[in-house]
Amino acid sequence: MGNISTLLVTMVRSNRIRSTYQRRVLDWLADGGGTVTEVSQALSIRVPHASAALKQLRESGDVVRDDASLRGSRYRLSSKGLNRLEADGLARLNELVRWPPPPGAAGVVLGREGSMLLLGYASQPAGPLLGLPERPMDEESGVLIGSNGNEGESNNWRWAVQRGEGPVWWDIETMRKSSAPNEPSPMTLNAWMERPKVIGIVRARLLDEDSPWPLGVGSWFSPLPSGFWPDLPQVLRDGEVSIGHAGNSGPLVSPRGGIHAKLGRRIDRSVIANSIGNDASVIVDGDLIGLPLTPLPYAILRYWLKLNHPRLSSLSIEERYTKLVSDIKSNSSNSLTRKVLNDFPGRKWSQHFHNVIDTRSISERGGEAALLFSLEESELPIVVDWRWKHVKSLDRLVSDSRCRLVIGESIDLDLPFKLTTGGEHGKFNLEMQGRLSLPISVVHEAKMPVDWMPPQSPEEIVRGKSATVRNAENELEALWLAIQLESGDDVWADKHEVQYPLASWIATTESNHSARWRRIGGLLDPKWANLAQLREFDDSDLAELATVDDAALSILIERIRSNPLAILSNKITEPSVATAILLSKEWIEEMPDVIDAWLSQPLRAGEVLRHNWNEPAISRLVEACTHHKMLYENQNLGREEMLAIMEDVHHSLWKPKATSWLSVCLSSSMGRAALSMLDLPWPAILWDQGMKSDELVLVHHMPEGIGKDSLLDVLDGITAVEQGMNPPIGRCHPYAGWLFQKTVPILPLESEHNLDVHLELHRRLQQ
Repeated sequence: MGNISTLLVTMVRSNRIRSTYQRRVLDWLADGGGTVTEVSQALSIRVPHASAALKQLRESGDVVRDDASLRGSRYRLSSKGLNRLEADGLARLNELVRWPPPPGAAGVVLGREGSMLLLGYASQPAGPLLGLPERPMDEESGVLIGSNGNEGESNNWRWAVQRGEGPVWWDIETMRKSSAPNEPSPMTLNAWMERPKVIGIVRARLLDEDSPWPLGVGSWFSPLPSGFWPDLPQVLRDGEVSIGHAGNSGPLVSPRGGIHAKLGRRIDRSVIANSIGNDASVIVDGDLIGLPLTPLPYAILRYWLKLNHPRLSSLSIEERYTKLVSDIKSNSSNSLTRKVLNDFPGRKWSQHFHNVIDTRSISERGGEAALLFSLEESELPIVVDWRWKHVKSLDRLVSDSRCRLVIGESIDLDLPFKLTTGGEHGKFNLEMQGRLSLPISVVHEAKMPVDWMPPQSPEEIVRGKSATVRNAENELEALWLAIQLESGDDVWADKHEVQYPLASWIATTESNHSARWRRIGGLLDPKWANLAQLREFDDSDLAELATVDDAALSILIERIRSNPLAILSNKITEPSVATAILLSKEWIEEMPDVIDAWLSQPLRAGEVLRHNWNEPAISRLVEACTHHKMLYENQNLGREEMLAIMEDVHHSLWKPKATSWLSVCLSSSMGRAALSMLDLPWPAILWDQGMKSDELVLVHHMPEGIGKDSLLDVLDGITAVEQGMNPPIGRCHPYAGWLFQKTVPILPLESEHNLDVHLELHRRLQQ
């Protein structure tokens, strides 16, 4: 075993990348491809050195070149290169880390090249945004070297951002991949010695690249104090408006400069447009920000005319504009007003402008006219949701200091920042120059879409990600806001309970469902109870709900069967409790008289009557159902009563009468029509009744239907026996005909076909 460990360590050490240039190039290429020139500029190394390093890496198979021609070709990391980079990190881990780390340590510096860092974490980092101290830890005391106790001073900490998916965890004894530790970093040496010896390797990058970070390779560092946020670099905090929080819940990010949001999903576009559109001239699809369709300002048409007639003089444009506005106001129809309708279909016009231009339904030319209008006549920052192809006016916007945000997936713009989706709702990546990418979490108070329809059942609810919402002004808004709450808000629910009970119920937290239902459950459709954890309801609340909700009744039955004495010790008045008792007689030694309570509201009547059919109490229980009573009293039945019993009563209770009833019903056209519509497992009912095929010839004269298919399976099964043949494949169940044979073949445990037939087949198989 010792020889194997020594071999592993030797192999690890040999994987260290000795060439600084090669290591830096591989590390940079891990974030994406690039040309020789881009590598040279990004890493501040001379072009010949970058070219030589790339040539060596290509010859070793660590990088590949996409283009055949040398000039301008792009290089990217191969899988071999990625493995080599990982092996280098593991070699550094083996050389630098000695167990145990200082008590309370967050991690250690394994490598650094300028702003590029290789960090080893002793416990799970808080997120993609990493807080790093300006001073290392003392490896014996576990405190910051030179610390005066004011760890919260912003100049004592800085931010780095995680590159890639997250830490890769390694067992430092076996040098094999492992899982992350479950507990945070212990503060005592004894606690350290008892935990798994694992380190997570993280590739990171300092956000502030201009300021040197004093920690050297091998230095241990402490975790960021809870609730403390160091200052972001000025370029990320000096902007006019915040776009969201850095990382999961870090400081607010306010970029200085325009942002190109390359977003395709409507939900992502909506989140960003809502969060960054304040105090700006906004050109956007109104649905994204929950606005009703509003009139457009007439002045847009001036710029629309310029796009249509680029060579006309300003005076001619103004004359045409005046006449066009007059024609629109008077509803005149001519070639020009029809062109307006084509580019702005169904839109109304106004002299007023309220900072939002709704681009719903308008054409690309109409969108460009709206953009030119904002550039010429608004002094506010400009936010644009652009769903068309690139136009020249966008270049003008990009070069304008008022450009705050352009949302557009299919266009390329030269703006300081680029925003892309992070995959999850409210998660984005803010990309800066030099491939620096900062994860962003955007939480905004969503506006209700104008065409939003409230859910009709709990299954239709798709909850939002909000922790709090504003007070509602009407019932529809209340439902919308309640659904936006990810985990509920009892304070909000209390405020709206009287006026909007359903919204209040939806907004209730899991722990308060029972109490809320006790107060307002009677005002709601029972189906909404399924939002709650019904098993948390106490017996009385559950019993009350179970009278109107079958899921609650099932839970009540389980509860009575597991502890019957807890229920039986009280007077039984609830029909639901009576139902549960009647369905649980096997679990109860002395059955109480609950028949009157059950008859007051006979829940699950068919199941209860079947379960108690051979009990003395059945003579009273059948009062709940006319057809069960007819069968129990063995009344003289006509064809209509027979059919009604077949439809309403479980077949196991009338099976002894099945052959005679079937003969009666098959003898008339009305009876055959009724039988064709009844979904009954006839093979399971008739297999042991000794019927002959000639008794079923009238089945062929039945109308098509599920009942006919089932009876044809019976006829085929009987005919096969009479002819000494194997039965054909059945209609209601592939093996249905085998019920009539002496032996049943091996068949699957589960089936998507008729369940009663399937169960009967398995009973025969066991016999």
